[in-house]
Formats: sequence, C-alpha cells, structure tokens
Amino acid sequence: MPPATKPCLSSEEASTSLRHPVRNSTRHAVIFLIQLSERISLRANKLSRAVLAWAIALSVGSLLFVQGQEAVRSAGRRLGFLPVQGARGVYVNAVYPGGPADRGGLRAGDEILVAGGRRVGGMLEYGEAARRFESGRPVLLQVARAGRTLEVTVVPGIPPDWLPLLLNILTALGFLGVALLALTQGADLRVGLLFAFCAAVAVEIALPVNVIGRTVLLALSFSGYYLLTGLQIAVEMHLTSLIPERPGWLRRRPWIVPLYYVAGCGVGILSCATYLSEQILSRPVFPWTLEQAERLLQDAVFPLWSLAVTLLLGSQALRQTEPRKRQQAGLVLAATIPWMLFIVATAALDLAGHHLPVWTITLETLILLCYPVAFFAAIFRYHLFDIELAVRRGLIYTLLTSALVLVFYAALGAGGAVFSHWVEGRESVWAVSAATLLLGLLFSPLRRALHRVIDRRFFPERYALRQQLIALAGELPALGKLPRMGKHLVGRLTSIFHARSATLLIANPETGLLSVLSSMSGAMETGVLFPLDDPGVEHLRWAGRPLPVGQLTFRSPAFAHHGPEPDGLAVPLLSQERLIGILIVGRKDGSRRSWPAEELDLMSLLAHHVATVFENARLFESATYEGLTGLLRREAILEQLDRELERALRYGRPLTIAMADLDHFKDVNDRHGHLAGDSLLRRMSQILAGGLRSTDWIGRYGGEEFLLVLPETGMEGAAAVAEKIRDRVQGTLVPLDDGTPVHITVSIGLAALEEAAGRAQGKVTARDLIAAADRSLYEAKNGGRNRVVARVA
Repeated sequence: MPPATKPCLSSEEASTSLRHPVRNSTRHAVIFLIQLSERISLRANKLSRAVLAWAIALSVGSLLFVQGQEAVRSAGRRLGFLPVQGARGVYVNAVYPGGPADRGGLRAGDEILVAGGRRVGGMLEYGEAARRFESGRPVLLQVARAGRTLEVTVVPGIPPDWLPLLLNILTALGFLGVALLALTQGADLRVGLLFAFCAAVAVEIALPVNVIGRTVLLALSFSGYYLLTGLQIAVEMHLTSLIPERPGWLRRRPWIVPLYYVAGCGVGILSCATYLSEQILSRPVFPWTLEQAERLLQDAVFPLWSLAVTLLLGSQALRQTEPRKRQQAGLVLAATIPWMLFIVATAALDLAGHHLPVWTITLETLILLCYPVAFFAAIFRYHLFDIELAVRRGLIYTLLTSALVLVFYAALGAGGAVFSHWVEGRESVWAVSAATLLLGLLFSPLRRALHRVIDRRFFPERYALRQQLIALAGELPALGKLPRMGKHLVGRLTSIFHARSATLLIANPETGLLSVLSSMSGAMETGVLFPLDDPGVEHLRWAGRPLPVGQLTFRSPAFAHHGPEPDGLAVPLLSQERLIGILIVGRKDGSRRSWPAEELDLMSLLAHHVATVFENARLFESATYEGLTGLLRREAILEQLDRELERALRYGRPLTIAMADLDHFKDVNDRHGHLAGDSLLRRMSQILAGGLRSTDWIGRYGGEEFLLVLPETGMEGAAAVAEKIRDRVQGTLVPLDDGTPVHITVSIGLAALEEAAGRAQGKVTARDLIAAADRSLYEAKNGGRNRVVARVA
C-alpha cells in the first residue's frame, strides 16, 4: 500500500489517552484542588486546636478566679495556719507568724479534733466547721498535742495574702503559655507531651484547694490534685526521656515508657481513691490511711521523681555531641535542679521531724516558675522541638494584624471627621456607614494578602517548600503509570527535604500486602513485603499522620528487620480512611535533622493528594493491566488493536500483529507447580515487553499466549523484532524460587495488515488479523517450535 499523502498521527499521539490519563489542563485543576483542600484542612486543624486552647485557657482562668474569690471571701474565717489531713483530725502543718492561730497558742504539729463545737475527722469536716466562723468572734478549738488534749481559743480573721495568690496566678499563666505555645505545633510526640505536662501543672496550680465550707468544690479539687499529680509524674518522665531526642537505651527498652504511665497514674489513682474512701464515703477500703499515703508521696515518691528527672536530663545533656541539643537539655536541667533540691530538702526535714516554715509555700511557687521560663528560653534561644519558627511567624502575624486593625480604625475615624466637615446631617451618617462597610469588606482580603506577603518575605524557605510540594503533587498524574510516579515522587522528596533516602510502599488490596514500588538510595530492597495487618502498619494507619519510623520498628519486627532509618519519617497515604501506601523518608542531611511541625503538616497534605492520585492510577491500571505480568489485559490489548487498525486503515499505514506462545509451559507447571509457573510467566513477560519499541503494545491474550501490536511496521520489520525477542527468550535461564534453573523457548506467528487485507472480503477486522496470526503460530508450533513464522498456511 502506498504511503498516504495526508498528514497522519503518530501511534504515541493516538494512544495518549491510555498512557497519560491527565493532561496539562487537568494538572492545573489538580493544583487548584490541592490548594483549596490545603486551605480547608488547615482551617479545620486550626479550629480544633483553637477549641482546645480556649477550653484549657478558660478552665485555668475560671479556676484562678475561684481561687482568688475564695481567698478574699474566706479571709475573715481563716485562723492563720496551714491544715493537712491528720490521723484523727486536721493536722497543723505550719502556723503563720503573727496570725490568729499564733496569737492563740496554736503550734505546728497540733491536731485539731474539735472546732467550734463540731467534731473534726478530716479536711471536709473542718471546712464545714470553719464555714460558721465569723471574723472577730472567738472560736474554741480542741487539739491534741504531745499525747494531751488542750483547748485553744482563736479569733478568726486575717487579711488576704496577696503574694502567694499573685505568684500562683503568674506561675499558672506561665505554664499555660507554654502549653498553648506547644499546641500551635504539629503532631510531634515531644510537643504533645510538653502540652500535656504544662496544661496539667497549670490546672493543678489553679485548683482552689484552700476553700472553706464548699464541700463539693473541695472534694473535686483534691481529687483533681491527686489525679493530675500522677499524670504529671508519668508525662514528665516520658518527656524528659525525649529531651532533646529519644536516646538509644529507650529504643532498646520500649517497655520503660508504659512503665512510666503505670507507675505515675497508679500513684495518682490510688491516692485519689484513698482520699475519696476516707473523706467522702467515710469507709476506708485500703490497708493504709490518707495520712500515710500523703507521707509516702511527700517523703518517697516526689523525691524519687525529682531525682529521676534530674538524672535523665543530666545524662541526656552529657551524651549530646551537638551543641544546640546539649544546650536544650541543659536549660531544662537548670530549671529542674532547684525543684529537685527543694523536694529532697523538704522530704529530709519531714523525715527528721522538723516542721516546715510557711514561707516554703511561696518558695515552692517561685521554684516552679523557673520551669516555664526555662522552656521559653529553650524554645526561643535554642529552638526546642523546632517551635521557634512558628512562634516567630505567629508573632509577626499578630503584630501586622494589630497594625492593620489600628489602620482600619484610624481610617474610620479620619473618614468620619472628613465627612462630617464636608457633609452635614443624615447624609453624614450614611456616608460614614458606607465607609465602615467598605473597610469591613476589605479587612479580611487585606489580612490574607498580608499573610501571603509575610510568608514570601519573612519565611521564603517555608513558602518555597510549600510551592515545591504543590508542584510535585501536580506533576504525578501526568506520569501515567505507578512505577514512574513512584520513582519521581521519591526522587523529588529526597531532593526537596535533603533526605538520605526515600521509599514508597504501595498496598495491594487483593493480596493484603504492602510492596516496595520505588526506593531511592537503596533504603529498602525491592522484594520486601509487609502485611497490611502488621502492628506497625496498623499503628500508622490508626494515627493517620506522619510518625517517626522508630515508632513503627518498635511495634513491628518486620520493619525492625528490614531496617529503615529510625530517625526517618513514615507518612501514611490514606484515601477515605483506607491505606493506599506508606512513604518513608530517611534522615535529613545537615545539622537540622528533625522534622518541624510545619513540615509535618505540609507532608500530611501532600500525602492526602498523593494517596488520591495513586489510588486513581491503581484503579486505572487494575482495569487495564494484569497484576501478575504487568501487561495489558486481554480486553485492553484488543481495544488497542482496534484503535491501531482503525488508524492504519484510515491513513493507509502498515500494521503487523504477533501471537507469541511459550513452548512446553504446561510441563513447567506440572513439574514445578503453579507458583513456579507464575514466576516464569512474570519473567517471560518482562523479556517480551523489553524487546519492543516505545510505540509497540503487548498484552496477555490468555494462559501463556501474548498478543503484540506493532504499528507503523510491515512484515519484514515485524519479523526482525520477533526474531530478536525469540533469541532473547532462548538465551535466558530463569531461576525459580527454589533455585532450579529453567530454560524455555517461544513460538511467534505474524500477520500483517496488507496480507490480511488482500484475502479479506470487505473491511479487515481485528478478528481477521488475529486469525491470520493464529495460523502462523500454529505453523510455528508444528514446525518444531522456537521459531518465527511470517507466512499464512
């Protein structure tokens, strides 16, 4: 057939829809959707954090308000001593010098048995008795002192003690500030622990434990105190073990972290239960009393806790070789040492039988204030947990937004003054209202524009990172096939984040396995498989956010064995709560090897879009390509044959097809089993596909038969391609899974469009071509196999 004179489309152009399902216009749409989804996700994340921040802030603020209100309201009923629970009544722990109790002869160590004619068996009963005290009206107390019972008359009424109250408020607000600062960060475990610890301390300090006459409030406050103390023990031990990073001994002994929580929360729950059973139910159920539990806390648990925290921080600071991390641990250690010395000293004095002076309460509050100061210094000076970047940006946002508000009101005021000069009466009111409305409409767009300018000018690295990740997500769909997409993704991520390696695992719903799709820098072997119900995989899927690889290796022997870097990052690819794959990015090069919270947020957003793109590509490939061989399915290759035949007939171009059949393949199945047959079939598919040109097509026709479509190729050129493939198959020795080498050959039958057209009556169909190729294949089989036949019998 003579060449056509009209211009024709190339095979590659004609098959673009199959090879590249997303064109450039779609890429722009994907980028737009990514940006829209990013804004929605960030707003939802900010909303949830804002709700939690407001809840914590309002709780602490309300408790501090009640504490201050009670301090002022109950000052007239106070006797001027510090009460604690005693064996039979209320124990006088300390007496305020010059107060009513001091003037009346009450001493530290006395135990109040009766107050104002009411029997006192505990703090709640004393509160009920003190509720009836009146300022200036004497109260008769019956106390036990040195084995004797004495009566002491005390006149209630002391001025409010403002200094301890103000220090309490300042310390609680300091811890609250650190907690809220930590809450602004991403899903870093250390930042979460810092938030939990500081929030717990802030709430505990704000608890109104010195109220008089409010039984329910006092019971709730003491119960909260014991529970929060237990939580603080556990969380601070955990947090201290991770400052500035998780040490090797903790990775080797993962059972230590649960032990922290069992011990700390156990102490808190048992103390709370002891308090409730004695004070509320008046039915002790434990073999120990509340006084014994209190002494155990003060003289044993607290000193051991403070010593353990100090030793952990000291060892972490000494082991660090990087100056910045050593300074982080050193700053927190500097705040811990005074607290530890105070706890140990008070415990020693108590064990020696000495009573603590009242001023130690104020001293303890001042020492606790060192903690938030140290955390703020470590954050701003040495970037503890990489919080500093977000803080600086937040401060700049706040300052510029405040300036915008001031400009807004200044413009409003100036506009009102000008309009009142120019326009009088009712028109002036309408003009000012219109100007106010206009400024109000412009405020939000101006604020967003300012934030974008801030990101570009003040934080160009973050802005550039965000743009790179958006561009990467938009580039993936145009690559078409999963392997190409995976290779591009891991390559770009290692470049963007300066990571040593990257690996992409893709889930196969049919087999229930995760397999390595692409790996950069040899991070993981290609043949590695992980079950979807692996504990590490399940933990990552349940978390739904990027996690350190160490958390996976801790839970999964498979991950630990195959050895991804524990300092790397595992990112789940989730689509509609279903795991599509896992992206593992290795350790960063350079000094800043950690993952800041904002990078984690951006990585989460990227993972969401990557999961959608890969799931769509997988569905496309599962409908188009076979899972075993990776070649086109029978329906897909026949559709492609129809498309190429239509093009060849329309433009008068040559077209040849080939039917290839593996010789004696049934013998391999019978002798070595079907799994070995599948392995051989997979390897032969690779060889057959590897011998084709980029414009050619190959699909599995059925069993061990393959259909090859060779556009723009006559019989002579097709015979050369087929002979090349036959020779490669003949020269390949395939080792099976058990190590047995297998040798196999292939028979190929060709049929060209011009020959089929010469014999066909009417228009040539794909069925005619396949029938002709089948006859050629039959001749090759009958002729001794392992040959190419280009004639039709």
